[in-house]
Amino acid sequence: MASTKQQENMLLTEHFTWPPISLIDDIINAVNEVLYRCTDSFETGLSAADPSLLGFADLYASQGRTPEKDEDGQDVYPEAKLEIEEGVLKLETLMENAVDKNFDKLEIWTLRNVFALGRGKGGDEGLGDWVRLGHYEVGE
Repeated sequence: MASTKQQENMLLTEHFTWPPISLIDDIINAVNEVLYRCTDSFETGLSAADPSLLGFADLYASQGRTPEKDEDGQDVYPEAKLEIEEGVLKLETLMENAVDKNFDKLEIWTLRNVFALGRGKGGDEGLGDWVRLGHYEVGE
């Protein structure tokens, strides 16, 4: 026999016509999609910026190095691209961890407080025992 929580979940799934966890999963997937679009845009913006404006000219000056020149005579900083990629990857990892941690909390709270049927005073009898969906009603 299914546990009380499983029965409650089956009842809610039948009522909504979708499992409650799927809504939470869709929210998390949407947030992750926005996160990846943001980090892609961030990386594109940094890659398009002049490396000297990002501090590479100062870094070379403090290390006593001279940047290479391209065919147009512009300074070239070969490690700029690699450092931008690594930095964006680290930022993306930190943001993924924050999203995962906080949306796990949201998932637990939502399943306990939103997609849950109340319990009786003793905590043993829930509303699931009393709920009858419309398509189970017997016409009089």
